[in-house]
Amino acid sequence: MEATNKYVLHVRFSDGLSGMLDLSALAGKGIFKVWDENDLFLRPYISETGSISWNEDVDIDAANAYLKISGITFDEWRKRSSYYAAN
Repeated sequence: MEATNKYVLHVRFSDGLSGMLDLSALAGKGIFKVWDENDLFLRPYISETGSISWNEDVDIDAANAYLKISGITFDEWRKRSSYYAAN
């Protein structure tokens, strides 16, 4: 994963899915205001919990990022998921 532009990340998941994640809609809002401090947005990392993080207070859920990049909704993913299909 890397920041390719201001508020845009290129993300690759372990199953091979990759794509651009545009987070510009969050920029400057609430806790995400810190992205502009010392170019924090340009230094993302994967946290111990697997989320996309910038510090201990600011992160994005990786599952939501996956759905956004894949272009499917949670309900569509759930229908395709073998875990949910079996339960």
